Amino acid sequence: MLRGSKAVKRLRTTLFVLVVSGLSLASLYASRREPSLVRIGDIKPVMNYSTVRVQGILESEARALRDGTVLYLLADETGSLPVFLRRAPEGKLPKAGSRVAATGCLSVGAGNRVSMRVQDPGQIKVLEHTAPTSVRGRVAEVWSPPPDSRAPYRIILNRPEGRLEVVHWFAPEYHVAVGERVEIEGTIGFYKGRMQLKVREAGDIRPYPEG
Repeated sequence: MLRGSKAVKRLRTTLFVLVVSGLSLASLYASRREPSLVRIGDIKPVMNYSTVRVQGILESEARALRDGTVLYLLADETGSLPVFLRRAPEGKLPKAGSRVAATGCLSVGAGNRVSMRVQDPGQIKVLEHTAPTSVRGRVAEVWSPPPDSRAPYRIILNRPEGRLEVVHWFAPEYHVAVGERVEIEGTIGFYKGRMQLKVREAGDIRPYPEG
């Protein structure tokens, strides 16, 4: 009888260790598993405090704020999302047009405005640095901002692949006219869900003759 009791105790101890080890492994796997990838436009206020992963293109250069956090304005084809990194990463911050992936906790503020909070610099990864893109097409529309506005000038370009919005900040002497065929070099990005080509140098907008 005594031997049987010891065997039962050993069996119970072994089972307890196995159960605890299994739960620990399951917890470790869950903590290391990459969160679900979501489109920015699919983020809803009910997802407040959820940890998710997003991918997109930086609308502007990532910049450090006064409190030491770093702001990334991330956009994909469905919308844009401000991402706040708690402390600056090592090295240079990525430029506008860079493709970035971020994993963090969603935060819903006043007016249901959604942002993401990221604790560790390793949770923001640059997938592809900005690279210039060259496009060709015919100018369909030209839009100028109001006087004293900081908004960019806009060109709507007709291309075989579809219309493309081009933005720049150049003086009027560098502007193009409706109907002109042009070749434009810039970086592709998204702004409020719309794809844009941002041009940094006036010489990157060039005439492209017929034929």
